[in-house]
Amino acid sequence: MATRDSTPELVGRGNREGAALFREWFAELDETARNGGQSAYVFVMGSINEILKTFDLPVVFPEINSLQTAVRRVAHEYLEEAEDYGYSPDICGYVKADVGTQLRGGEHPMGRIPKPTLSVLTNACNTYIKWAEIWERMYGMHNFTIDIPGTRQAGGQTWRGDSDFEADRKYVEVQLGELITLCEEVTGKKFDIDKFREVLTHANTMSRSWKRILELNRAKPSLFNALTDGTIFLGVANGFRGTEAGARYFERLVEEMEYKAANGIGQSIEEQYRLVFLGVPCYPIFRRFNELFTDWGGSFVNS
Repeated sequence: MATRDSTPELVGRGNREGAALFREWFAELDETARNGGQSAYVFVMGSINEILKTFDLPVVFPEINSLQTAVRRVAHEYLEEAEDYGYSPDICGYVKADVGTQLRGGEHPMGRIPKPTLSVLTNACNTYIKWAEIWERMYGMHNFTIDIPGTRQAGGQTWRGDSDFEADRKYVEVQLGELITLCEEVTGKKFDIDKFREVLTHANTMSRSWKRILELNRAKPSLFNALTDGTIFLGVANGFRGTEAGARYFERLVEEMEYKAANGIGQSIEEQYRLVFLGVPCYPIFRRFNELFTDWGGSFVNS
């Protein structure tokens, strides 16, 4: 753990550094797009980022791209472009904002987004599958869908040591092996198990740190708003998962939260209600949406 900084620098450091990393990530994507480089499109649920990072593939999260158009209040322009192209108004806004981005050649408020070389998704959301088919039609690229087994019958066991669990584990393991083979074909690189171990080490550091951060937010008053501050933290968790920069960021974030907890430094509101947020906030009015709760003393401590 690094030596503690002075209070003015330490408090709020996670937000500042997270925002800087986010800009850095999009700058790298912009450079990749302008150089015609390869990229992998993934989703926030089950990105398999660790395998992709092992092959040095820049990772694009279309959901995050769409979210950013809403936060910057230009989503309507992208939605209208997709609808003019033929997509129905009742189709998922995330999908249409991405379609608008693709129709604009990757033009985006955060910089240009590279075209996909391959996409990796799971069956966690049916929309993912149809969404990826759009890219396949547009670019003729590779789509790889990982079929995650669900509960197939009442009484089925899904924990270690049970035969059902072991069968499901082997089923997914084979698919991951097939993904590695595809990545080798697409990138022209051989899978490096030592590099993979290094990536996993960084990813595990991030996961342990995030668990600790949530534990620390049990403090009263809460240390951070899981809706607003948490959007920054989880943005880094997605974009930099498995990287040294991501691991270092979360270690420093733990340091900040431990300092705040030890010194009773919480949020600036008078906390009366501790809330958990489930779902998707209204990003075009993100700040005001949060104020609907904070104005009444509500604080999101987890999401």
